[in-house]
Amino acid sequence: MFEARLVQGSMWKKILEAIKDLLNEAIFDCSSTGITLQAMDSSHVSLVSLSMKSEGFETYRCDRNLSMGIHLPR
Repeated sequence: MFEARLVQGSMWKKILEAIKDLLNEAIFDCSSTGITLQAMDSSHVSLVSLSMKSEGFETYRCDRNLSMGIHLPR
């Protein structure tokens, strides 16, 4: 089971807005310790590295490691 709830849901929207100009798609790796993302832009100039620790969420549960892909249209 996977559940992640932020105190301020607008934070997730701000994160996606910040990376959508660099990435066409993002694959978030979820584990018991939190959510991470590491990806290069299409021209291999910029590296996006994001780490959201489980302690930063109001509710966080990840019973097994999983990857969650999101298409980011511009």
